Amino acid sequence: MSTLPIEQVYVPLRQALAGGNQIILQAPTGAGKSTALPLAMLSWPEIDGRIILLEPRRIAARAIARYLAAQLGESVGQTVGLRVRGETRVSAATRLEIVTEGVLTRQIQSDPELDGVAMVLFDEVHERHLATDLALVLALEVQGGLREDLTVMLMSATLEGQPFQRCLPDARLVASEGRSFPVTLEYQSVPQGHQWLTDTVNQVQRQLSQRSGNLLVFLPGQGEIRRALTLLQERVDEEVDLCPLYGQLSPQQQDRAIQPAQKGRRKVVLATNIAESSLTIEGISVVVDAGWQRVARYNLKSGISRLETARISQSSAAQRSGRAGRLMAGHCVRMWSESMQQGLAEADAPEISQADLTSLALELAAWGCRQATELLWLTPPPAVAMSRAWTLLQQLELVDAEHRLTTMGRRVHALGSDPRLGHMLIKSGELGIDGLQALACELAALLEEGDPLRGRNPGVDIELRLGKLSGAGKPQRDKWRRQLNCGTRMASSQYCGLLLALAYPDRIGLPRGNGGRYQLSGGSGAALPQDDPWQGRRQLLVAAQLSERQGQGDALVHLAAEVALTELEQKLPHLLIWQRRQHLDAKTGELVAEKQLCLGALVIQTQPLTDVSDQDYVQALTEAVRQRGMACLPWTESLQQWRLRLRLARQTMPEMAWPNLDDEALLATLEQWLAPYLSGLKKLSQLKSLDLGSIVRNQLDWSQQQQLDALLPTHWQVPTGSKIKLEYHDHGVKLSVRVQEMYGEASTPMLANGRLPVTLELLSPARRPLQVTEDLAAFWNGAWSEVKKEMKGRYPRHLWPDDPARTQATRLTKKRMQQQ
Repeated sequence: MSTLPIEQVYVPLRQALAGGNQIILQAPTGAGKSTALPLAMLSWPEIDGRIILLEPRRIAARAIARYLAAQLGESVGQTVGLRVRGETRVSAATRLEIVTEGVLTRQIQSDPELDGVAMVLFDEVHERHLATDLALVLALEVQGGLREDLTVMLMSATLEGQPFQRCLPDARLVASEGRSFPVTLEYQSVPQGHQWLTDTVNQVQRQLSQRSGNLLVFLPGQGEIRRALTLLQERVDEEVDLCPLYGQLSPQQQDRAIQPAQKGRRKVVLATNIAESSLTIEGISVVVDAGWQRVARYNLKSGISRLETARISQSSAAQRSGRAGRLMAGHCVRMWSESMQQGLAEADAPEISQADLTSLALELAAWGCRQATELLWLTPPPAVAMSRAWTLLQQLELVDAEHRLTTMGRRVHALGSDPRLGHMLIKSGELGIDGLQALACELAALLEEGDPLRGRNPGVDIELRLGKLSGAGKPQRDKWRRQLNCGTRMASSQYCGLLLALAYPDRIGLPRGNGGRYQLSGGSGAALPQDDPWQGRRQLLVAAQLSERQGQGDALVHLAAEVALTELEQKLPHLLIWQRRQHLDAKTGELVAEKQLCLGALVIQTQPLTDVSDQDYVQALTEAVRQRGMACLPWTESLQQWRLRLRLARQTMPEMAWPNLDDEALLATLEQWLAPYLSGLKKLSQLKSLDLGSIVRNQLDWSQQQQLDALLPTHWQVPTGSKIKLEYHDHGVKLSVRVQEMYGEASTPMLANGRLPVTLELLSPARRPLQVTEDLAAFWNGAWSEVKKEMKGRYPRHLWPDDPARTQATRLTKKRMQQQ
């Protein structure tokens, strides 16, 4: 009987289980950590209770559950259970549950003690999905506060570049050596000027003709998969089945890609990185890797994600090549050069560092956590992204100012939906429109599952997608309808825009100009696809799905609904607010004061104001400075040097609590420090009359100003007694001085209580640079001898001693020194 590599570490794993409750298992692709190991653990006496195996993707979770149940001669739901979104198959007999990331988080939230669970296995944890990081944090919270007997084990094919021991410093590390079967590597770089997709398809043809077995082709996204399918359908033999594989396909379509090819036929699976790990695709012996992946990066300023096609990491490349060696010896063709392989990033950036964190914040609030910093993360969530997430949750009425769940927040969290969509689901039941909540359930399921018409190019109108739910969308819709007790009769599709405005109040778009461009209520811009049927229409729309485009100012709308302004005024009046606004005309510089009906950043209607006050001018000038930037204020070189000194004080002496007066901080607080001095001014040009130096310096109290002058002075007295100006810059300070005036100085001058060395630019008698150094003693003892030889010949009238550190400094020539 053949054995899997993972079996070699069963003994050390059992020893680790007996000695601790945290384990990190490193096992290469194909070792059996996702299949053989969980089954073996069912018989280990060290594990007294249920085992939860977390898989990052639904397709892998379903496949593994079916495989493990089959190994026991059972169906899923008996010993081996499955919990994924829209599907639960467990029973009283279930001892091993295969779950996805979000499901595990839900289990912990509903049962913080994880009653009856003995072990949680985190598979493929190196992928660093946001939901995995969150589930791990919560599991460790349970382990540390409620269940010391709960075992947490991380499983990964690679540990390089991963901070696992940050959260599990006492974990036992167990490593399994070797793959099941060897994989040979071939590098085929795409020549400059070639289309990489065309070259990849050509390579697939070559491998089909030269090698036996089935092929797995890695492509970045659905668009590339569809184009590759079109090209291959014209070129491959009839006995070759072409199978796409990505997350939006139905379970039946995914199963077709995973299951063995029929006898006498071959299979080419074209997949995204969904097939990168955990998933065993039957009969694969050749991998063709294009080397690209689709990455979503969240723009904190606009609140919109941008899809980028980016190079994979070395870790991903290793995972992908390993797919060829799961069941037999294999071969992998990488569509890049071997030298480029060395330049790839070691590992992918964790999703938590570049994702929208709104759902994460809602889960933290449900856990009773007020700030993300209260928990220990593999990678801490960025503070700015967390701040934006908390702000959005407050706008959606899901948390209060102290980040506690509101009644609405508890109801939304119980639904298990995206926070925006959850707000739509709950609030739709309060608008008094029959069937509106049932329609909201249809829309929410559609948006969570993905566009059912993707690839058919019908336009962005979301109404065209109603009634076309597939996959897990229908069960999820029906679950929400049961939870909300709203029935199945849906309101007219004309209300789609109203519903989407509940979920996306910051994505209501006002047409601007021609060409399908819109200004969004959140402040950013959006545009319809060029061939969209809505081009030229002048109606407000709400963008439910859009993405930023690299090098493009406007985000591209994917799904949207139109909405009438009167409908928003009648049903969602809180979105429209009358505000008093002032600004200075860009051409004349004169004050324009008006009353504006605003929908977020959109101005819907204006009315002129006649009761203009001095305060209106102050606010208009303040806003003008904020828009134009700090450069419109009368800065002097002396004042800028003073700010650089203050910045260095903050960097080198943070314990003294210096205020931040950098541009960004000053622009954010104009009302506090600048506005009080604008009274009586009416034009932007009058800002030149401000005594900006006094205004800015007065942000420090008298004592701080004295300390700054003492610790980081404007001038430095050199050994001759000359006081020479110090030149401050972003990273330090420089003193330009003739070298003769530094004789007698044995070491580098230091500022800021000895924490900031002065960079010395030592000059010749003609004030030309001789040496730049932060270590004067090393210069005197080293390079000085060569400098001295050269300078003696060039400037013989000046003193060039052998031991400058012990020579009296001078500003004079040798002759004048003798005369004195």
